[in-house]
Amino acid sequence: MLLTDQIKASEAARLVHHAGGLRYQTLARIEALLPEGMKRTAETGCGRSTILFSNFSKRHTVFCLDDRDEGDRSSVRYFETSSFTKPAVINPVFGPTQLTLPTHVHEGPYDCVLIDGPHGYPFPEIEYYYFYPHIRKGGLLIIDDVQIATIGRMADFLQEDAMWDLVELSQTTAIFRRTDARTFTPTGDHWWQQNYNRRRTEADKPFLLKDGGELPSFADRLVMASRKRRKPLPVRLWRKLRRALKG
Repeated sequence: MLLTDQIKASEAARLVHHAGGLRYQTLARIEALLPEGMKRTAETGCGRSTILFSNFSKRHTVFCLDDRDEGDRSSVRYFETSSFTKPAVINPVFGPTQLTLPTHVHEGPYDCVLIDGPHGYPFPEIEYYYFYPHIRKGGLLIIDDVQIATIGRMADFLQEDAMWDLVELSQTTAIFRRTDARTFTPTGDHWWQQNYNRRRTEADKPFLLKDGGELPSFADRLVMASRKRRKPLPVRLWRKLRRALKG
């Protein structure tokens, strides 16, 4: 019997906290896909997933707001009061993730990370930026609420990225597995090496100066970049493009 089923049975009479919670079907899929012997995991936001991770990870860091003054509808109290929660495993980091993640010192690589904190743009992207270099190869990255347009766009980008394989889309939650690809440098540029960018610029309409002509306007470049192509632009052309744009 899955732990998710036991959690579901025990919560039949409980109020769902004010932020809602992962659906049991999705929670069950996450449980089934979690790597064995997880040493470190992390999530933004908290709730049922926190209960689950505390049972399968030796160290689970939770980045969330401290809403315990909201009583029965508190997300923090929700996992704290569950009989299935293992509090000794949980390391809470309270505060807005926009402020806590940039200054957090990670103890080591993560086996699984769940992004489910603030949903407004660009906050999920900020969370991804501070997590992705620390997710081990073979580890999982879970992104909730991909039905929201900006979060869905981020999931679309990751689905085409060399660092990630889409394992499953469970309802509105995308589950990715880290590949063996080299980690994209968090302090560089190299946008032309990213598949999502390369596949959306036409080779026959590059942003290159020809015969002394002028570069297209920014609006024209946006139109060109929005067009999909079947094959990525070769890296050598992207290098020429980058030099041309820099003048």
